[in-house]
Amino acid sequence: MSTDLSTLSLFRATPEQTIETRRRTLNEWGKGLTLEEHLHRDASQEDYECSRDGRFTSWVLAPREDPQTLDFKCACETFKRPGLVVDATKSKSAEEVTCYGIATVFTPSANRGKGFARHMMRLLHWVLADESLLPPSEFPAAWGAPPPKVDGTRNGRFSALWSDVGDFYSTCGPVRPAEGWVIRGTATTTWDVDTSNVPVGAGDWTWLDYAGCSKLWEEDAQSMRSDMENSASPGPRFSYLPTHGVGSYQSRRLEMYLQRLPTPPQTWGVTSSDHTTYATWAIDPRPPTPRTLVVTRLRATPQSFRQLVGKILEPARKYDVKRVEMWNLSAELENIAATLNAKTYLREEHLPAFKWYGKESEAEISWFFNERFCWC
Repeated sequence: MSTDLSTLSLFRATPEQTIETRRRTLNEWGKGLTLEEHLHRDASQEDYECSRDGRFTSWVLAPREDPQTLDFKCACETFKRPGLVVDATKSKSAEEVTCYGIATVFTPSANRGKGFARHMMRLLHWVLADESLLPPSEFPAAWGAPPPKVDGTRNGRFSALWSDVGDFYSTCGPVRPAEGWVIRGTATTTWDVDTSNVPVGAGDWTWLDYAGCSKLWEEDAQSMRSDMENSASPGPRFSYLPTHGVGSYQSRRLEMYLQRLPTPPQTWGVTSSDHTTYATWAIDPRPPTPRTLVVTRLRATPQSFRQLVGKILEPARKYDVKRVEMWNLSAELENIAATLNAKTYLREEHLPAFKWYGKESEAEISWFFNERFCWC
């Protein structure tokens, strides 16, 4: 018997519901951890800088008449994040905006195939999007009343998720199904560390710990702003920023696994002496995938890229990494990577997909710095 979706709504999870969501995802995202370790790891992320002060929220799709039930249909998480938008038709200056990253979309097997996840994601727009861009008057009457407003939300200019279920989320629009999240930018460049012969980078470089990376990301945010303002790209442009703990989330999330290594990594980035060329990264040691160093943020010119790759390979070899991965290199850097024996392909998982909360269609929008740092 099908459920009338209008009897369901999206609610901020209670502490008990949040724990239940984490119990449900153990087999999916807690590989190699006990239930206690999995629950501790997920609870710890609420203390990360990118989660504090109301930036992190768990959501559940539950009956309107029993919103606190532990028998909710499905759940997800959101992170409120800093971003930039440039609309050259209005101003060449970048505007600092609120935006969102979406994570841990999960439906128990018993609830799949019933439209719950799709409905939850449609409703999610109505708790994230700026109210002036998605007014309550447009909420579909067939779904009942809009979700209850939560303090600090309904202010997003855009949101994004990283799909492991293809283009499913494109059918999760706030009003019309086909106006959901749009996949953009899946190019992946990888090196086999054991067979790479890229020479060690010459010159004066500085290795970065977490504190060093945080300082670099503050500087980087200004460079990102300048790049967006000076771009000739038509139409509105947006980007996430790596500040406020966003850039460190990737490596912090893996700390429990990294501490099990004989020599846990302490280096998370490298920069040239003039801070014009740099990279930050996370190291994922979880089997069965080969140990991978994933570059989270990169800035280089065609002249400096080769040396930067050489520097990145140094900690990769030190920590017995087998694979180095970069996302969405420019065409120039991708061509240079090919001369360094890298392989570039379009990946089929972790597909970046964004939703723009404005009158423009996603086809008009440019996503700048679509790299791993903003994935959650």
